[in-house]
Amino acid sequence: MDWTMKNPLPAEGRTIGFVGKGGSAKSTTLAHLLRYWKKMGILAVGHDADDSDGPEPGSLLAWSEMLGVTGPGLGSPVYRAPAAPGLQAEVNRLRPARGLSVIDTKAWERKTANSHYATVKASDLLVLALYPSGMEKDRGGSVFAAMDEIETMSGHRPRLVCLLTRFNTSSSAASGVRKELEAEGVHVLKSEIAASESKGGLAQSFGKVPVLEADSPMHQLAKELITEVAK
Repeated sequence: MDWTMKNPLPAEGRTIGFVGKGGSAKSTTLAHLLRYWKKMGILAVGHDADDSDGPEPGSLLAWSEMLGVTGPGLGSPVYRAPAAPGLQAEVNRLRPARGLSVIDTKAWERKTANSHYATVKASDLLVLALYPSGMEKDRGGSVFAAMDEIETMSGHRPRLVCLLTRFNTSSSAASGVRKELEAEGVHVLKSEIAASESKGGLAQSFGKVPVLEADSPMHQLAKELITEVAK
């Protein structure tokens, strides 16, 4: 199979920020995406704002460091993000030409001038990783409120897309929440990352080299995000 994808990104590249509650599979998803994008010929750099205050178990940076600099690793470098005031400049500085800077974050907190606000301000595309329940959908409103504040202060508003994660495929909750979000004008990605607790599943993959599978949900997500951020 030819994994390469026609690169639609502009010369200066694009930035994608991931936000959401703790445990919404942000770091796991990003670790796999970095490997897929490398295979697809898309250059990317990871920025770990989840780890900015020191080592954190399960963070994207910790995962990258566990794999070391030899071998396939995550396929792309991952750096500890600077404090919030310097995040945007660093993300722009390290972003490859016609490539991506991607930002991983801690559990969402709506606090002015924290790393989450800096991530929103630095991003061209903001991905809200969301467990599809009514409660988590309502909590997502905090992200929209933060975007409103940042737009008022800086004039910048990233495009927002929602990624449904960690749901039981036998439940109808995901399709119900998807319909509610779309009715409210939220763009929900076609790709979904369902719960996978098996021995070889995503939930058990931390610290391991992500396995690539053609046309898998993660591969579809990697392609869909490139298309979305290039708009």
